[in-house]
Amino acid sequence: MGLITTNEARCRDCYRCLRACPVKAIRIRTGDGADNLYAQVMAELCVQDARCVLACPQKAKKVASDLKQVKQQLKQGVPMAAGVAPSFVAGLPLHKPGQMPALLRRLGFSRVQETALGAELVAMAHRRMGLSEPVISSACPVVVNLIERHYPELLPLLAPVVSPMVAHGRYMKKMYPGHRTVFIGPCAAKKEEARTSGIEDAVDFVLGFDEFWEWVQDEGLDCDGLAETAFDGPRPGPARLFPIEGGLFKTIYAGGSAKKEHITVTGLQNCIDFLKHLSRDKASVPGLMELLACRGGCIDGPLALCREDDIFARRRRVINYYKETARQAEDTGNVNVEELPVALMQRQFTSRQITMPIPDDDAIKHILARTGKYRPEDELNCGACGYETCRDKAVAVYRGNAEVQMCIPYMRKRAESMSNQVLTAMPNAVIIVNGNLVVKEVNPAAERMFKCAAGEITGKKLDQFMNPANFIKVMESGEMLNSINTYPEMDMITREIIFPLENGRVIVGILVDITAEKRQREQFELVKGQTIARAQEVITKQMQVAQEIAGLLGETTAETKVLLSKLIELMRQEPF
Repeated sequence: MGLITTNEARCRDCYRCLRACPVKAIRIRTGDGADNLYAQVMAELCVQDARCVLACPQKAKKVASDLKQVKQQLKQGVPMAAGVAPSFVAGLPLHKPGQMPALLRRLGFSRVQETALGAELVAMAHRRMGLSEPVISSACPVVVNLIERHYPELLPLLAPVVSPMVAHGRYMKKMYPGHRTVFIGPCAAKKEEARTSGIEDAVDFVLGFDEFWEWVQDEGLDCDGLAETAFDGPRPGPARLFPIEGGLFKTIYAGGSAKKEHITVTGLQNCIDFLKHLSRDKASVPGLMELLACRGGCIDGPLALCREDDIFARRRRVINYYKETARQAEDTGNVNVEELPVALMQRQFTSRQITMPIPDDDAIKHILARTGKYRPEDELNCGACGYETCRDKAVAVYRGNAEVQMCIPYMRKRAESMSNQVLTAMPNAVIIVNGNLVVKEVNPAAERMFKCAAGEITGKKLDQFMNPANFIKVMESGEMLNSINTYPEMDMITREIIFPLENGRVIVGILVDITAEKRQREQFELVKGQTIARAQEVITKQMQVAQEIAGLLGETTAETKVLLSKLIELMRQEPF
C-alpha cells in the first residue's frame, strides 16, 4: 500500500486532485462499473506533497498512519523519544508552546525534544561544506522526491546532507540508547522518508500534527488547564526559524554576514518552474538554493492544523516563538549541540525517474477523435479533466493514466445528443444497471413507474426497487430476455425486454406497464367463460325439448344446436 490511498466509494471522479497535482501523479481508474471512475495515486510519479488530500472535497484520499503502532509501543512500555517539528507553534491549536511537551509526556513519551536541533546540525553540515559550489538544500523531502523522480539531471546539485528529521532522529538514538524515535510534524513525505534505504535507522515512526491532535482529543486531555513544561535539552537557536522561507539561510549565517548569493523558493509549482529554469540555464546558478515545496515553508504542511489562519499569521507565530525563547548566545549561532559524525550527516541520492511511453501523432489523433476532436479548433483545452491541454490528456490516455470519458465538454455534448432526448421522451421505463446491479441511470418514465426521483434511485442496488431476477439471468447468460412479470408489491404487471451491453458490464431493461391491458383481458376471459357456460345450458335444454317434440320441431332443433355450437366456438377463439 502506498503513502496516499483512495477510498473508491467516496471518490466522485471530479478530477480536482488531478488539477491540484503539478506532476500529474494521479491515475484515473475504472471502478465499480464501466462509467464509474476513481482517482489513484501513482507512487512511481508522486512527490508526496499530499496536496491531493487537501484538495479532495469528498475526503476520499488518506495518508498512511503510524498512530496505532505508536500507541501499541507505549502500551507495551517501550521507551519512546519524540522529536517535534519547529512549525508546531503554527500547526497546532495550542494556547502556549510549552503545552506541547506537557501533552507528549502525558501521552507517555519519556523524552521530548525539538527537531530544530536537527536543523542546527544540518546548518552546521552546510557550513562545514563551505558552500563553495552551488547547492540545492535537501531538507525538504518533497523537493528531493521531485528531483529524483522528475529532474534527475539536477541530482549533482542536491546537498549531500540528511534532513533535520533524520539528523535529529540519529541524535536522539545516540543521546537516548534503547529508545524508539517518533517524529511529529506537518509533512506527509516524512513518513516515506523515514523508511528510505540508507536513512531508515533514524526515525521509527512519523505522526502528522493531525494524527497527534486526534490522539490528544481521544484521550480527553484538557489543554486549557495544562501547565507549560520545557522540552528536553539542549535548546536550539535560530533553527527554530527553519519552517519559514529563508529559515535555512538565517540559521547558516546566524550572527554573521552572508558570504554567498542565495535564493529561496516556496510552493511546489514555483519549485518546478525554478528547476525547469535550472535545467535549461546553469550559468547563473546562485550559491545556496533553498527550496521548500509548501507555500511559505513548512508552516503550510498538508498535515498541519490551523489552516483557517492565513500564512502570514502562522509565519508570525514561528518568529515570535523564536524571539521569546532565544538567548543572546543562541542569536549568534552558538548553540550547545554536539555535532554528529560526518558519516551520520551525509546522504546520497539516486535517480528514480521512470520512462513513460510516448505516443506518435497518429495515436494522439485517434484518441482525440474518440471525444469528437478532429480539428485543432475542436480542442478546447479547458483543463476541466485536470490536464492543461487536450493533447496532454490524450497522452495520459495512451499511457493508461486517464480515460476517454474524462472529457467533460464531450460528455455533456453526448448527454444532450438526440439519442438521449429519445430516451427521455420514451413512454416506457428504461433502467440501466452495472455488473453489480447498481442503478446507473433511469429515464423519466421509470421515475413515474417507481414513484421516485432519479436521485433516489441511481447509485442504489436494483433489488431495493424491484426483483432483479431477470436482470441476473441476462447478466449470466449474456442473451436478451423478453418476458411478462408480476410485481404484487407495486400492484403492477410488466412486459420486460432486458439485454446486455459492453460484454455484460451494463444491463439495460425496458419495462412496459401492461397492468390495465392484462386486467382488461382477464375481465374479457371471465365474461367469455360465463357466456360459454350459458350457451351450453341452452343447448342442453334445447336437446331435452327436442327429444320430447322431435317429430314437430326436428329441423328447428338441429338448426339451433348448430348455431349455438358456432357461438361457443367463436367465444373460445382468441381475440384479435
